Amino acid sequence: MTRKILQEIIFIAVRIAFIVVIIYAGYSCITKCYDFGYRIFADEAKDKEPGIVKTVAIVDGKSNREIGEILEEKGLIDDGFLFMIQVKLSEYDEKLKPGVYELSTAMTPYKMMEIMAEADVDEEDEESAEDEGVSTKNEANLWDEADDTVKSEEEGSKSD
Repeated sequence: MTRKILQEIIFIAVRIAFIVVIIYAGYSCITKCYDFGYRIFADEAKDKEPGIVKTVAIVDGKSNREIGEILEEKGLIDDGFLFMIQVKLSEYDEKLKPGVYELSTAMTPYKMMEIMAEADVDEEDEESAEDEGVSTKNEANLWDEADDTVKSEEEGSKSD
């Protein structure tokens, strides 16, 4: 008789433990999903003003995911995957352009998207500037400047 009661108590304890584990797992999952959803639409900058300005070079053919990974590697955002989702859900999907950009950790992801979606120089403006003898920066010069900036940042961090 006591053995049967002991088995029932153990069986009930195991069921309660199983239910507690299921509830905890569900709560954790819901909390993480809410946090992720919140961060998609929160539009918060990584740092407060003034932030750290970094030069980022985006080459033609990069996907939103790859751009997000570049921004994450540069320390401008916390999560490249989250950036990709933000771009997909924004008006800037398929509008990010290659180029060299000066971005800050104090900028929101949507501000970065806005900057990367703007046209650098219209072809007509570039042609009229060349006709007037005004020099415009071509893409090769921009890439050289970005390389110099990256090198100077690396040299500055090595000397610290």
